Amino acid sequence: MYQRCSVCNFRFEREEGYFTGAMAVNLVIAELLMTIIVIPLSLQPWINLFLILLFGLILSILLPLLFYRHSKGLWMSLDQLLHPVEIGEQ
Repeated sequence: MYQRCSVCNFRFEREEGYFTGAMAVNLVIAELLMTIIVIPLSLQPWINLFLILLFGLILSILLPLLFYRHSKGLWMSLDQLLHPVEIGEQ
């Protein structure tokens, strides 16, 4: 990942461990999406338990990988909204 934005020179990682919150956001979003998808599938009588477990396993691996970059952007947006960067900090 780039250290700074090439246009505005915004420093992406403000401090050590900055993206730990992004990992938490990623976990919450991935688990919510997995729950939204798997629970309705489990209520269908024609789907057996093995398929539900297999689908849940695949989703639990793929969703965090797919959404990690987006969760970093969301985390930086939330941080910028709650703790704006001052001119001297850049």
